[in-house]
Amino acid sequence: MERSRSISRWHALAFTSLGHLVNDGWVTLIPLIADIIENQKQAPPVVVTLISVSFYSSSALLNFFVGHLASRSGSQGRMMASGIAIISLSFLGFDLALGFPNGGLLYFAVACVAVVAGFGSAFYHPIAASIVQTSFGLSTRGRAMGVNGSMGVLGSAIFPPLFLAIALLISQRDTLALMSVCALGGAAAIWFGLNGYKKPESGSSGQSAGIRAVLTRKLVTLTAITAVRSAANTGVSVWLPTYITFVRGEGVGSILGLTIAATYLGAIPGQMLFGVLVERLDKRYVLGLSSAGAGLAVLGYIATQGYVAIALITMFGFFSYSTFPTLLSLTSDYVPQSSWTTANGLVWGLGLMGGNVIGPAITLLVIGNGYARMNLAFAILAILGLAGAVVTPLMKKGKYSGGSGEEKEDG
Repeated sequence: MERSRSISRWHALAFTSLGHLVNDGWVTLIPLIADIIENQKQAPPVVVTLISVSFYSSSALLNFFVGHLASRSGSQGRMMASGIAIISLSFLGFDLALGFPNGGLLYFAVACVAVVAGFGSAFYHPIAASIVQTSFGLSTRGRAMGVNGSMGVLGSAIFPPLFLAIALLISQRDTLALMSVCALGGAAAIWFGLNGYKKPESGSSGQSAGIRAVLTRKLVTLTAITAVRSAANTGVSVWLPTYITFVRGEGVGSILGLTIAATYLGAIPGQMLFGVLVERLDKRYVLGLSSAGAGLAVLGYIATQGYVAIALITMFGFFSYSTFPTLLSLTSDYVPQSSWTTANGLVWGLGLMGGNVIGPAITLLVIGNGYARMNLAFAILAILGLAGAVVTPLMKKGKYSGGSGEEKEDG
């Protein structure tokens, strides 16, 4: 496999990891912002779904197109930095929206801001995965994806408690503005840090060839299974702040921030471990294992209290947020190198982000206008995730090595 020689692979890993930290940190704040609006503005539960569906729909619809555009572009690093700048600026919009009174104008404003945030988030994963994939060989690619993914969950673990801690000193709106400015600085660093990255020649070019290589039965099946897994996990994670605030009665405070942080801190070793496993084991079984573990952890969480519940929600994070090294490593087995970014955009966009739209809607459908049936909703989602885990190993084995496009024997 020909690699980019313009910057070192460790240089590429460092700046894509910084981007993962900032991008996923912002994404994690979306449910928290929805919970704050629901709690402070006495908004109905539907506002949580409105914000999440607006955000994930925008990201889902644009991921494939961003990925395909990036696969033909020589400016992947700058495109990724631009997406991080957009999502950072969008939280200034949430800052302004928090000043609106409860009502139609508030709901319209936060939905519009969520759409912009979703657009910004669409840039990161297909582009960053492609940069890491082309910078590392087969023997180290899984671990590199795991390191990169662990920085994403570190951002997810840091942003909510950081936001809540700063908000104790200044207002929540001022906190959003301060964090947005700092994140824009990170986007600028990524812009200049990856400015020298050159996408390696893959021996294949042209729009039609890339699309033909991506729209295969294997990749479409992977996209559908990803949507099921994503719906099961996101239906829980999006509503988790609301669950802690209203069902467990903790309110918007330190327990909420610490519980969310524990969920994502559990994912850091998970990303590293699953990054190693995809190098050594059949990736289909590794992906299925992570889906099954997440479903079982949710069932345990809703049945327990105290430290046991915290431990189980941490295990949920360990298994559920392993998607970057598992899913996108498997994607590269199904298409030649020339179509990696496009395929990443399809699976991450229509599969993962599409499932992210469905999952929160399932929760809302079950709970209605109250919270009495939220345990039932989480149980249904956990069973859905277990069903996806059973189906995952039944996928056909990929035929591409992921590097040169040479075929492997089908299993």
